[in-house]
Amino acid sequence: MSENLVQTVCTNGFEMEYARFGTGARPLVIIPGLAIKSVMKSAASLQVPYKMFTEDYTLYFFDRRKDAELGYSLEDMARDQVLALQALGLTDVALYGVSQGGMVAQHIAANHPELVWKLVLGCSTSKAEPEQLEVIGNWTRLARAHDREGLVDAFIRDSFSVKFVERYRRALLMMYRDVSDAEMDRFAVFSHECDNVNTGDLLGKIKCPVLVLAASDDRVVLPVASEKIVERLKAAGIPYEFQMFEGYGHAAFDELKEYKARIYEFLQKA
Repeated sequence: MSENLVQTVCTNGFEMEYARFGTGARPLVIIPGLAIKSVMKSAASLQVPYKMFTEDYTLYFFDRRKDAELGYSLEDMARDQVLALQALGLTDVALYGVSQGGMVAQHIAANHPELVWKLVLGCSTSKAEPEQLEVIGNWTRLARAHDREGLVDAFIRDSFSVKFVERYRRALLMMYRDVSDAEMDRFAVFSHECDNVNTGDLLGKIKCPVLVLAASDDRVVLPVASEKIVERLKAAGIPYEFQMFEGYGHAAFDELKEYKARIYEFLQKA
């Protein structure tokens, strides 16, 4: 791993890690979804799947702030992300929010349109469906109970397609073999806040083009959640594109090369 791949921005009394790579003029800011272990721990592995972006964009993968505590809301996450972007001098960015990251990205695009050139929402939602409350609520309960095996099993089962799990289950289990109690506590802080997503009224304030991506077999936020976002954007006259990936689950963004290719295509359009 490059020595400078993972860096830390310090601003307004908090610290936030981010991974930076690529040489393009336009910043592509990626806000990941819930993760049992920080994406910063495997930052080097991000460079291969996102290689197609690196000539045209400089990529910034952000973690959440380091000292988040219970009650740290989606609005708080968006506020701190904006402060981090401002501290780094980033503006007019391509913003890609994945799952919970998409919930945060909606707040940013709506309340700070000057920061966002184009917005991508990957397998996200503007309001929790009952099934989401059940699935992510179970993750939260397992994390708070420090049931590492139960949490890892549920997270893998609920997020990935059956075919992907059959092929890569051993590798996924290896990735999470040493999850600590502190990591589960941190996960629970963020997972709990997914219950409170409510951005429907904000969507009409977005000023930039939006790409909404969904997966037909998503058991976490459900494909209908993305369809409802599209309905709101359409009603507000906001330019959007929408694609449903058939036969894939919530983690289609990790499983499918075509998912990233669709994002690249959207960003490259004039």
